[in-house]
Amino acid sequence: MSAGPSPVVLRRLWCECSIAEAKDPAIAREWLLGTYAASSPRLAIRWFATWAPRLADLIEPPRDAPWVPKPNGALRPARETGLDAASALRAWPHDVGEHDQALTALRDGTPYRFTVSGSGLRYCLSARPIVVHSHGRPGDLMLPPPAAVDSPRPPSQGEASRGRGAGPRAP
Repeated sequence: MSAGPSPVVLRRLWCECSIAEAKDPAIAREWLLGTYAASSPRLAIRWFATWAPRLADLIEPPRDAPWVPKPNGALRPARETGLDAASALRAWPHDVGEHDQALTALRDGTPYRFTVSGSGLRYCLSARPIVVHSHGRPGDLMLPPPAAVDSPRPPSQGEASRGRGAGPRAP
């Protein structure tokens, strides 16, 4: 009698995009915007390169966005504060040095985290190594629940939302 397919162990990188309050980490809240189980460090970097400008547009909408009223709309440039999280996120996809640092960390099996702060919030792209178990059937992956690296607490089911490019939902 056959016991069924044997389990398969795969190594993946669990990627997350999140926003957290920049207050005391013990009481701060965090919102998970998207997750992805990357099969290689390069795919994790590609996912970051997609999410970094998307997150920047949430912080500071581009002036040519179709929904921005023209020409004298309600949106006006804010006064310069010295902390420009949106610009840092928009620059991430083109920062070869940062990509090399992320690739090295992820290839070595250590977590990588890119965090910028502004307006009382922390914006974070992170990846950490995980082990994925499968029972040999397509779509039968068992992933860990999403939790940001160094997160004070994992987000509850109601807080987690899945965006484009999100990986399989954890059981």
